[in-house]
Amino acid sequence: MKYDKIFKNGKIYTMEREGDCWYGLAVDGDRIAALYASEEDIRDEAEEVIDLKGQTMLPGFIDCHMHLLSYTQSLQSVSLRGAKSWAECKEKLIERAKITPKGEWVRGAQFNHEQWEIPELPDRHELDTISTEHPIIIGRYCMHVHCCNTLALEMAGLDRNYVPEAENAVQYDENGDPNGILLEDAVSPLLCVIPDKLATFEAKKDAMAEVIKELNSHGVTGAHPIQGKFCDAKEFIDIYQVLEKEGRLSVRVYVNFDEYPVFGMRSGFGSNMIKYGFFKIYSDGSLGSRGAALFEEYSDAPGVYGVINYPQEVMTAMVKKAYDMDLQIGIHAIGDKGLDIVLNAIEEVYNANPKPDQRFRLIHVMVVNEDLIARMKKLPVVLDIQPKFVSSNVNWSEDRLGPERANYSYMWRRLIDEGLTLTASSDSPVEPYDPLMGAYAITTRQDLEGNPPEGYHPEQRVTAFEALTMYTKNAAYASFEEDLKGTLAAGKLADLVILDRDPFAVEPKDLLKINVMQTWLGGKKVFEK
Repeated sequence: MKYDKIFKNGKIYTMEREGDCWYGLAVDGDRIAALYASEEDIRDEAEEVIDLKGQTMLPGFIDCHMHLLSYTQSLQSVSLRGAKSWAECKEKLIERAKITPKGEWVRGAQFNHEQWEIPELPDRHELDTISTEHPIIIGRYCMHVHCCNTLALEMAGLDRNYVPEAENAVQYDENGDPNGILLEDAVSPLLCVIPDKLATFEAKKDAMAEVIKELNSHGVTGAHPIQGKFCDAKEFIDIYQVLEKEGRLSVRVYVNFDEYPVFGMRSGFGSNMIKYGFFKIYSDGSLGSRGAALFEEYSDAPGVYGVINYPQEVMTAMVKKAYDMDLQIGIHAIGDKGLDIVLNAIEEVYNANPKPDQRFRLIHVMVVNEDLIARMKKLPVVLDIQPKFVSSNVNWSEDRLGPERANYSYMWRRLIDEGLTLTASSDSPVEPYDPLMGAYAITTRQDLEGNPPEGYHPEQRVTAFEALTMYTKNAAYASFEEDLKGTLAAGKLADLVILDRDPFAVEPKDLLKINVMQTWLGGKKVFEK
């Protein structure tokens, strides 16, 4: 046979099973045509023969949960990521205010107050010291807590009479007025009045195209982006369609929404490049903001139990409506109480009307208990986790939860051993969308500086193969595409990543040193280092 391309002299891991490694691979059109065990095994011809020179090939990586448009918009804000103090953040915001016309918004993104010398959220009075002539809003990297100044509150009409849908989502000062610290959807009215710096469709599209190039540079060939509340659903999917028409869509997208479709579209509708994905619901908030809903109070904040976005009956009704519409359902649940509400809803809806091949997506699942584990095992669920979270959160998670509950946090080893299917993602812009960084985090359970030396609850480490399975084989399964991609086999899409060294032959700490040399989508090269 004569094919378009033959890659040879490499370590080609199919990811079907651990250790399944081949010497060569043939591509014809956009599909994998054959695998070869050795040079002698290659009896076919090709238009192009590519010598891998001992490098490693894997299936292209898939990020199963990210906010692509939110990331493009965050690039327009002052980046506060990595700041070690509020003073450092404040200085950056003051500099932005100096060059921003009076009355226009000053925005900051991706701060982590747990990295500050004094880990306290700034209130409106503190932000007023930056400027009273600019409305100011800054967002924590988790995107579940925002801080704003007095002018921003006034422009959004948020006063002492404002009551958000989620309980405990607004903090008040001694006068009974909002203090500028807003959790969850409490920030919604404020976001509605902020002009979009990417106001035109063309601006959004061009910004998205640049981000997609960045994804390719990290070996990513597939993404499951989430449309947010303040992004028009039609525009969101239009961007991908136009980029594909222009030849600038070099990742396959499984597009997900937090609103119901306006016409009879079901999950899986679309093409191999763009598919309608799942309906997303938010059960609770984030652990870092103390918004994740817990059964017992936060160990470092007596009397605080987190934020529940919907009471049980509303959650169950939302799940049932989506289930009856034949939509895949993905639900954000971080705390044990938040997850309990979700499982109650799924159990009631699914057990009343079991449908074949359901794959409910449980997003984050950071704090569990024995009862929740047992219940998840009885349901058709996939766990969409974020490996980098354990690296970012090692310094404060046990403070939030206390030593006993911390044993049940980020317990990926246990959940894999229990037979549950886990996928991996970045939740970008919350974390960088580098799968190898995620694999480092979940195999070492350390931050990027190597702390703690023994790892955060090291008994929950996973292997490099298990970690990268979450970005490949399991990721394809989550979107019902396991027969199309996620592993390397004849007939599947030729979505490939080539690495300069073998991730299964290095120490976990050295996963960060691996370089992506090439990325291929459907047999076409979309990145080369």
